[in-house]
Amino acid sequence: MVLALVAGFIGGTLASGNGAAASAPGVVRASKFELMNAAGAHVATWDVDAYGTAHLCFMNRGGVRLDLGVGPTGLPFLKMAGADGEERLALVLSEFDKPLLAMGDEKWHGRVVLGFRAPDTKPYGDSDVWGLFFRGVGSEQSRAAIGVSKAKGDNYDGFLSVSGERIR
Repeated sequence: MVLALVAGFIGGTLASGNGAAASAPGVVRASKFELMNAAGAHVATWDVDAYGTAHLCFMNRGGVRLDLGVGPTGLPFLKMAGADGEERLALVLSEFDKPLLAMGDEKWHGRVVLGFRAPDTKPYGDSDVWGLFFRGVGSEQSRAAIGVSKAKGDNYDGFLSVSGERIR
């Protein structure tokens, strides 16, 4: 009886060990993955484009609606498009590794920008400007803004501007 119990225990242990090894996951490699819905429509893609950008895209009949990825420079992004396919929201890290959130409508994607703002001239040095910027259609210039910018030393000054004029 004892011999039967020991043999059963050893047999069960060996069998379960072999089963675990056989079901170990492997690596799946592909250059593109496509997700299809029950009707056979293409609803998502995971791939790397010709520019080296890794994308995870979700789409509908109008095209890509959500695009999440990492660009060729290694900077991550998240972009959302409206029903017309035009960009409505973009969350990116700048070349300085600082966040920027841009929002827009069907007329222009850059109407409202929140986050770090690089100066117009290079080198940027220790520039440190953060704010909420409102822009007109097609303009890179802010029509209204509120935020903080680095002054002398480690001091920061707040700013409020309307139509390009700072209000004190």
